[in-house]
Amino acid sequence: MGFDFNAIWKTLLLLSLLVVVHEYGHFITARLFVVEVHEFSVGFGPLIGKLNWRGVQYSFRWVLLGGFCKIAGMDIALEGDPSEPQVKPEESFNYLKLWKKVVVIAAGPISNLILAMLLIFVMSAFVGLPMSVKSPAPIIEQATPGSPAFEAGLKSGDKIVAIDGNPVKVWSDIPKLVSKSGGRTLKITIERQKQILEKKITPYYNPAEKRYLIGVSPWLNYERTSIGEAAKKAVVFTGEFIWMFFKSFGEIISLAFKGGVMGPIGMVTVIEQSAGLPLYHLFFLLVQISLFLFIFNMLPIPLPLLDGGWIVILLLEKLFRKEFSVEQKAAAQMVGLMAMLALGVLVTYNDIVRLVRMYF
Repeated sequence: MGFDFNAIWKTLLLLSLLVVVHEYGHFITARLFVVEVHEFSVGFGPLIGKLNWRGVQYSFRWVLLGGFCKIAGMDIALEGDPSEPQVKPEESFNYLKLWKKVVVIAAGPISNLILAMLLIFVMSAFVGLPMSVKSPAPIIEQATPGSPAFEAGLKSGDKIVAIDGNPVKVWSDIPKLVSKSGGRTLKITIERQKQILEKKITPYYNPAEKRYLIGVSPWLNYERTSIGEAAKKAVVFTGEFIWMFFKSFGEIISLAFKGGVMGPIGMVTVIEQSAGLPLYHLFFLLVQISLFLFIFNMLPIPLPLLDGGWIVILLLEKLFRKEFSVEQKAAAQMVGLMAMLALGVLVTYNDIVRLVRMYF
């Protein structure tokens, strides 16, 4: 059993959308401050094609898991053509005042923040939010990505018929039996396309709900909200997500090592399993990723691969009234690159382990 190629392309398109929005934030603010932009690229690596318009090279490259905006005066040798055309001093990023530099750098992740809020607004006002349970039948609408149920391979449409031999007749039986487990591994019996399958799932403890969960939800009714309520939810949910991220930062790092954080391969699986589900699930996934990109890129770690890291470096230079040397910046950039590669390898490894569990 393998991936649906449609899911792969959808994943690449969604990731590219988030990257384009991020890089457009850098691009539009740089142009606003009359700074020369040499290249705006979707993807890394060898060129697929390019278009030159109004002095900017718009590129498409083969590795569609990122992108970059090459701004004059921001010497990032790892991106695009290392040779940079000469420009007038006033058209260079280095010529800008500190606050303008910070605005250009922060505009990327802030664009992801704005996108997430817009998606929440649209999701609330036009797509619909889950409001009530549609049916008491113990049939799964979704196994939450990254949850024990998702890791075990439970899918939309699966019917839970028994937990540790105890029959499940209605949905409310599931949380009761899972809560009684005390966290021990359960044998979940499911019916899928007239076949009976058994999965071993270890519940996790949710401090907010003060009970054990496996990460499944029933089929729900979705209802739209008013425009005013949608605007309110866009602000409230965004604030809650950011607060919960920092509150659970240590747990998120721990999940990365335990395999609970997904990379692009894991996203393909989520999108593949979301086929046929209400549109809400796709919107919610995009909101989560976009907000994560905002927070992650704004982390104040002095590594130039992170936007927040660039801002810290600029502030340190202002504080000490001395610019870091090219060698120092290159060293910091290399450390950042190695850290990102290590994280990428770890997440990809976890994705592959997850696939083996789910399909084999």
